Amino acid sequence: MDQRLLELVEDLTTSGEPQLNPEKMKELKKICKSSEERLSHAYHLLMTQLRQEHAEIRLSAFQVVDELFVRSQHFRTLVVSDFQAFLELTLGTDHKQPLPPPKEVARRLRQAAARAVQGWSEKFGAAYKKLALGHHFLKHSHQVDFADVDVRTPVERRRGEEQQRHRDRLYRGRAEQAVREMAGQGEGTCIQLVVLVRASALHLWALLALASPLLEA
Repeated sequence: MDQRLLELVEDLTTSGEPQLNPEKMKELKKICKSSEERLSHAYHLLMTQLRQEHAEIRLSAFQVVDELFVRSQHFRTLVVSDFQAFLELTLGTDHKQPLPPPKEVARRLRQAAARAVQGWSEKFGAAYKKLALGHHFLKHSHQVDFADVDVRTPVERRRGEEQQRHRDRLYRGRAEQAVREMAGQGEGTCIQLVVLVRASALHLWALLALASPLLEA
């Protein structure tokens, strides 16, 4: 039975699939339910997979952890007992040990883990002090915005904001140029504006805001 447990954890976490195999997950749950000893064994196997230097393996291992966490009090106790390590391995809270590649999968892992920690804290935080403290730690020390699950690092967030400002300036410049070119053309301006928006993917709100005085003149 322990060998089968090992095989299931290996298969579930190394498949490369975005979702867990439901049949194998069902079998794993059945084995874990048979005894706390096997559940503990599953926990240690999953923590081993969470330490692998591959984000896809970590993401799949996290998905298994999430399913067992919400179903088993004993499993919750095991996860919370070493919660700092769990956060480091799924959210990259230790800047000296960033999440492994692929980068896009690591981003999905951070998002999924943040959503899970928020849900766990809301549902089980009163019973597990470390869980509530972990949620507080993420929210205030690592600037995780749980309102929209923005789990980018501060550097990534600043870079993203600067890129957005650059795009906004670019869009506005194009919109202003388009309006200047169409100013004074008279009848048919509205139709031409719509065609231009579709052709160049400009922000419709920007064009309309700038063109409104001309169209009303």
